[in-house]
Amino acid sequence: MIKVNLILTATLLIVALITMQNTFAQDSPETYLPEVNVTIKQVPEGLTANDVIYNYLEAIGGKEKFSIVEDRTTIMRGEIMGQNLSIVIKQKAPNKLKQSIRSGEMKQTILYDGTKGVMIIGDKNTEIDNKELEKLKMQAAMNFLLDPEAYGVSLELTGIETVDSTDCYKIELTSEVGTNWVQFYSIDSGLKIKEVKEIETTQGSFQQETFYGDYKEVDGLKFPFKIKQSFGMQTIEMNVSSIKLNMGLKDSVFEIPE
Repeated sequence: MIKVNLILTATLLIVALITMQNTFAQDSPETYLPEVNVTIKQVPEGLTANDVIYNYLEAIGGKEKFSIVEDRTTIMRGEIMGQNLSIVIKQKAPNKLKQSIRSGEMKQTILYDGTKGVMIIGDKNTEIDNKELEKLKMQAAMNFLLDPEAYGVSLELTGIETVDSTDCYKIELTSEVGTNWVQFYSIDSGLKIKEVKEIETTQGSFQQETFYGDYKEVDGLKFPFKIKQSFGMQTIEMNVSSIKLNMGLKDSVFEIPE
């Protein structure tokens, strides 16, 4: 396998397709950084990031129901640059992941078997390693939010900001390997409605925004059924067509081919 430091993970829906189609805008991504929200009020005294995460888990159905999910299969559909796009994400506790992206004749698969990660495009297998492997490891962990510290991630509640006219708690997450990202949770509903990550590609670094909405209940747990992802002038909206829990996925689904 060829080793590479760049990973196209499940959070990089746009980057994956644009990179594969080689139609990335020629302008530097730094010229399209999203507008920064303005902090509007102070966090209530005594409230912590862990409190916000706990409230989120309660809002989606409770820690008990969340913790008994052994596997999850999500199917999403959308359109990008005039072509239909489908994404299938399969996860199995504690930390296995398979993501398949298809648009037209192009297909990309990412596998993480709990130890190793690989990206497959056509007949080429590219091994994922170093910092990007650590990102994939956290993404694959189904119970990450139950105990982020166990994965070497620290959380800090840094303020209250507005996201589409909704007051949100802003939480900054930092991993031991230096990965940083930000999550926004609605004060009223407790649900996560936005996430911001710094993405590195061969075209440069940029901020990627992901918005979550239209939460619906599946087997007693709530999941977002609309996901909008954007960086700069590129945007894609995905509709979740199916979420299935505890279907008994086999370990063989996540095996990395030699």
